Amino acid sequence: MEDEKIIVLKKPITIGDLEYPTLTLREPTAGELERATKGGKTGLTMMIDLIAMIAGVPRVVIEKLPSRQLTEANKFIEGFTDDGSEATSTPESGETA
Repeated sequence: MEDEKIIVLKKPITIGDLEYPTLTLREPTAGELERATKGGKTGLTMMIDLIAMIAGVPRVVIEKLPSRQLTEANKFIEGFTDDGSEATSTPESGETA
């Protein structure tokens, strides 16, 4: 799995005077995962928050993404967080890492 993914937006998103032509994604940190799920957030709300944190853009930028590009970003991040993946697996009781 690649460590970083740059998504070129089909149409740049403009918020105020700033234009966002790309999103740069990477592996989420433990703190980002915690903040994205804080308050019991799940599903789409959590996904939008997490992508915004990782990409370093305002949440409204992610809210304006076309659904296919939102799915593309989410699938990349899920590669680091799926159950059983190296990034989230922990040794079973009695096993060593």
